[in-house]
Amino acid sequence: MAKLECHFFPDNPACWQCPRCQANYSEKCIPAGHSHHWGKRGPRCIRCETELHYLGNATDAKPFWQMLPHFFSYPLHRNSLTVIGLLALLSILMMGFIFSVILFLFGLSILVKYGLTIIECRGRGKVEPPNLSDVLGPDENSLFLRQMALMFLLMLAVYGAYTLNSSLGFVVSLFVTFAMPASIMLLAVDKSVRRALNPLAQISLMLAVGWPYLLLWLCIQIVSAGPMYLSELLLFLLPDVMVLPMLVAVSAYFAFVLYTMMGYVLFEYQQELGLAAAVEPQQMEVRDFEKAKALGEARVLIKDGDYMRARASLRKALDLVHDDIELHQHYHKLLMFLDDNQALANHGEYFVELAARQGCLGKAVPVVVDVQKRVPDFRLKDMGLALELARHLQLQGQHRALVRLFHNLHKTHGQDPLLPEAYFLVASVLFDKLNDDVKAMALIEFLLKKYPQHQDRAQWLALRATLESLP
Repeated sequence: MAKLECHFFPDNPACWQCPRCQANYSEKCIPAGHSHHWGKRGPRCIRCETELHYLGNATDAKPFWQMLPHFFSYPLHRNSLTVIGLLALLSILMMGFIFSVILFLFGLSILVKYGLTIIECRGRGKVEPPNLSDVLGPDENSLFLRQMALMFLLMLAVYGAYTLNSSLGFVVSLFVTFAMPASIMLLAVDKSVRRALNPLAQISLMLAVGWPYLLLWLCIQIVSAGPMYLSELLLFLLPDVMVLPMLVAVSAYFAFVLYTMMGYVLFEYQQELGLAAAVEPQQMEVRDFEKAKALGEARVLIKDGDYMRARASLRKALDLVHDDIELHQHYHKLLMFLDDNQALANHGEYFVELAARQGCLGKAVPVVVDVQKRVPDFRLKDMGLALELARHLQLQGQHRALVRLFHNLHKTHGQDPLLPEAYFLVASVLFDKLNDDVKAMALIEFLLKKYPQHQDRAQWLALRATLESLP
């Protein structure tokens, strides 16, 4: 199918679509979409509340012709190699064994059941081959017998057509050969011989896949010839006793390559084939779900300009996940879109305190810089916290933000014992980083006059002497 991207998180594959507004959502917008958190009816459109349609997990799948290395490596997994080894062992036991026919049928049933299971599992997006136990247990769907019945009935249809008319027989034989992959895929998915025999169902599958079905058919014909060409090489290189088991192993390997191809085509075109609903329930903790859901909703609503709904969504999540730094970062970004400077300043101060508690005060720097753009007189009530933040502002090169953080602080924190340290820091930054010697000198003179007995007076005098020596 054509690659579908999320409308709100570019480069992320879409998994859900609204049938009403045609919005495409990724897992970031609709987290754990198949979990119980969304209720019995599943997730709804963030924009219009319409029940969403699941697109499947193959919206970013590569075309199958680009996956050839995967098809040839898939049977080399330990699960598949175990089955291949068992089939080779059975071929050894068959040599001169009185029950060789029984062993042959048993081995053939394993090959067919495992191959059809590969189609089903790979069609659902599972990247690992099924286990041997999946085919050694009771065959509830009688896949081997159904496959044998399917092949017999197809041959019978070709024979009957030739009996009626040679031209008709040729046409039917040609169609059966071309539709064989479709027929096998239908049997693997639906477990129904009747549906696998239905020409309309076969044609429907081929049309849903489109022209790539022809390419699939050609690939199957080419790969199918692999054992034929390798058999001559095996006869030449191996001792006679090893030829049969190796030929069985090689044949099984190429058969699994073919089954993997067909399974991947079902996976790639699951939406067109109506197979996207087969999804296992997803597990996620309530707190994690509420956070992810709020972030997804906020992204969508902010892009649509619906800031109040986005705010309500984030506030709801923050009520449950109080001190999540990522949620607060997104809430700050949202407040920057709103005309509520008081809320922006209050949240800015809370964010600084939260970042300090969590040992990541550096994350508060961009938040403070943003708040200062909208609220020039933004100050922190805690002078100690402000000084700690100032050091991070220095480290990140936000020198003007540092100066603004302590601007006219003596008017509101005149009695704070940390005021001299803060003003000396500002004076140093004005002199050393911003080349504003006049303001730096004014601050030093203020400190020397107001705090004549301060323990740091020697440092202030040294800076004043430096300023006075400048040309």
